[in-house]
Amino acid sequence: MVGGTEVNPAECVKEAMRQLKSLGLYKGSVDGIPGPLFQNAMLTWNAANPPQGDTPPPALLPPTGLVDTRSAGIIATLLPQVQQPFRDLLFAINAEFAKQGKPWMWKWISGLRGKEEQNALYAQPRDGKDNDGDGRVDEADERVTGARFPYSAHNSGVAADGGVFTYDGGYISEGIGYDIAGAIGRKMGFNWGADFGDRPHFALRPPSLRTLSETAFINEMARRIVNNLVLWV
Repeated sequence: MVGGTEVNPAECVKEAMRQLKSLGLYKGSVDGIPGPLFQNAMLTWNAANPPQGDTPPPALLPPTGLVDTRSAGIIATLLPQVQQPFRDLLFAINAEFAKQGKPWMWKWISGLRGKEEQNALYAQPRDGKDNDGDGRVDEADERVTGARFPYSAHNSGVAADGGVFTYDGGYISEGIGYDIAGAIGRKMGFNWGADFGDRPHFALRPPSLRTLSETAFINEMARRIVNNLVLWV
């Protein structure tokens, strides 16, 4: 939903097809069905427009009309260099859901976290509070993160957590929707948190850090944060 208006996934796909066709990347029909030709065209566009320097890559599609209000707010907290890739990933996941006939929408639900928020999340489930509203405190399933600030990719603005939602707003915490999202994210150059047990998590690393292990990547980003260094190099 954008500005109180329901977004029609098929119309979003058609608009993407028109733009990709105008660029000579898509050779199929503008029918709103995201088949292999469309998916390959999107991957080609993303490969040709990686985030670099201080300028975000050109938009595949306008941010409006494609991103629900909650996701738009989350994306706005991220580094400028990764904002459009996260929009494109959101669109690609929802296009695949539509292609498979899944009555779902992917939304971004957590982005940049400051020191206070990160450490408060780390304190769960050891904070003596009922964080999930079930009347019990300090349960294992209340744990959100095992990382203190600044040792989370969320602290540097290059990561977001997403979720699968039904059209009426119901949240689906597990299942094949996350496998679909993860496979698409990896194809588009994102690191998927399933590698360390965090399936909703996606990160797009700075170019200089893309070959590092997860631990080395996190430690380097933490060093940059603590020393007020440029994050995206």
